[in-house]
Amino acid sequence: MSVLPKLDVLRQPLFLILMELIFYIIISLYILLHLLLLIGLIRNKTNPHQSSFEPNVSVVISAKDEEESIEYCIKSLLSLDYPKEKLEIVLVNDRSVDRTKEIMTRHSSSNSHIKYVEITEERGKLKGKANALAQALISAAGEIIFTTDADIKVNKKWVREALKYYSMNTGVVSGFSVIEPKNLFWGVQSVDWLYLLAVASGGDGIGMPISCVGNNMSYRRKAYDELGGYEKIPFSVTEDFMLLQKIHKTGKYKTFFPVNKEMMNITLPCLTLKQLIRQKKRWSKGGLGEPNPGMIAGLFSFLTGFILLLGWLFIGWQSYLLLVLAKIIMDIIFLLPAVVEFKMAKAYLYLIFFEYYFALYCFVLPFLLASSWKVVWKDQRI
Repeated sequence: MSVLPKLDVLRQPLFLILMELIFYIIISLYILLHLLLLIGLIRNKTNPHQSSFEPNVSVVISAKDEEESIEYCIKSLLSLDYPKEKLEIVLVNDRSVDRTKEIMTRHSSSNSHIKYVEITEERGKLKGKANALAQALISAAGEIIFTTDADIKVNKKWVREALKYYSMNTGVVSGFSVIEPKNLFWGVQSVDWLYLLAVASGGDGIGMPISCVGNNMSYRRKAYDELGGYEKIPFSVTEDFMLLQKIHKTGKYKTFFPVNKEMMNITLPCLTLKQLIRQKKRWSKGGLGEPNPGMIAGLFSFLTGFILLLGWLFIGWQSYLLLVLAKIIMDIIFLLPAVVEFKMAKAYLYLIFFEYYFALYCFVLPFLLASSWKVVWKDQRI
């Protein structure tokens, strides 16, 4: 009986040494991955082509019950620096039950370059936003399609600047959307968006597109049609991500995700914790829908999340603090190109809060997805 406690004592130090070694390896690999992504991010800070490309474009906005923000978006779209005779704004009302339709039709009736489209049903396998966009694109006339959301204030140079990245074989051009950090809740979301889009831009810069956001995205209509549109590609709750991946994997088109302040749009944050959890769950499920390099970044986010949240249970405080500090320093360096370009130094004030916020949701999300694969978008269970 007295032998067992002695064996446990012998095992315990070995276990702790092994855990400490594993933690150091994980953080080291995290740093190496982000140094690689930093190279891509810096590459994407290069100036665009000085192109005279000025095609017909369609800017498509799908909205469902967005009466509080759609006016904010439309007014910014009306200020776009692009010839109105070559610009088509498509307002898509996805079965709203509030004043969204009223606001949209008021603007479409008074502006000849604004088209109103009303969605009344789902078609085939498509649901949610993918369904609304697919139906709206049937009548969209632009050679280049731009998409954004109802809670976005677009940069007036957005369209013209994005077109500078288009050559004959460009398929997709994505951009950054940022949240202005007005308080702690907005602040951690601001750093979160900046970090996630920096990862996406960094991956694109080294030739491995990871993701994009549909509120700051454009793509060549020909590339979309060659895939058969949303109707023919696998359905995803993150239709923007899936479209990017499928266009890239044709091997025919280049993608760009520039770090360019002239393409930076302003987005509103989630206003409640419930909205935020639903958003994160939807993004996570969508990201698992197609094999991509972002899954590696997601794995390290989960592992480093475990270290930040629970690492102190397995190793000494000195080692724990050293590992946390190493990660924070790497994140500060990694975000620097975007922080400088978008003049978002204030985001650093929320960085320490972001570290634990990010760790928590990256660690918890796999368990949320395992408990229920369904996600909620605009009160629709998908």
